[in-house]
Amino acid sequence: MPPEGKGEAMSRRMQRVVWAAALASAVAIVRPAGADVTGSYDGSLSNSKKLAQTIAVGGAMSQSGKLLSGTVALPADVPIFGGAYLVSGKATPKKLTLKGTGPGGAHFKWTGKISGDTIQGKANLKGPGGKLVATLVMMRNVSANDGSGCDGVLNANMTFFVDQVLGQALTACTACHAPGLQAQATRLHVLRADPLTTARDIAQLIDSANPQASKILEKPLNILPHGGGPQLVAGSSQEMILEQWVDLVAAAHCN
Repeated sequence: MPPEGKGEAMSRRMQRVVWAAALASAVAIVRPAGADVTGSYDGSLSNSKKLAQTIAVGGAMSQSGKLLSGTVALPADVPIFGGAYLVSGKATPKKLTLKGTGPGGAHFKWTGKISGDTIQGKANLKGPGGKLVATLVMMRNVSANDGSGCDGVLNANMTFFVDQVLGQALTACTACHAPGLQAQATRLHVLRADPLTTARDIAQLIDSANPQASKILEKPLNILPHGGGPQLVAGSSQEMILEQWVDLVAAAHCN
């Protein structure tokens, strides 16, 4: 057999490089993706001898690589452990671990198994006045629509929304509910420069069948556990403005 020419040898080397790259690409495609638990959550604490009833829990998590950060909030009236906890931890495709500190120096630790949009596991809370071990179940909030169906309500009431809803009722929300801030993982972003996006986010948090039970009202009033604590005072002008907006959207049945 005649010796291989330089051109043929180069061609064979290039073929090997191409095949190696193709194999690496195929392996990357079939490799399972890591879990991303970014989002806002509602859930409950239960199955504990120290709990007379199930306790509502709220939270939000942001994930970067395997690292997690966010908040977990219990109702403020829960003895010893009530309030919001700043948490951090890690996530794999199947489980996560979180720990953090809350009001009065209480400590929170949770290891949960991930199944779709649900995370469940044992939570350990320890405070100056006692301990609590319970089952914590958290379910990610997923909207059925993007809120764009209510754009007509915004267009018909733009001045009221910009001047009063954004300019008064939701001013406290801008400290956390924006990209890069503590509540960036939630469904609500309050952006003075972008009324359309803000209105669409709010529409996803309105219950047209029961407007007073809308999350956009119950979260800032801390009726539902809120990582930011109470941001509206019941009966205040800010609450009444927000209620007006909720009623407008609910009456349109657009979400």
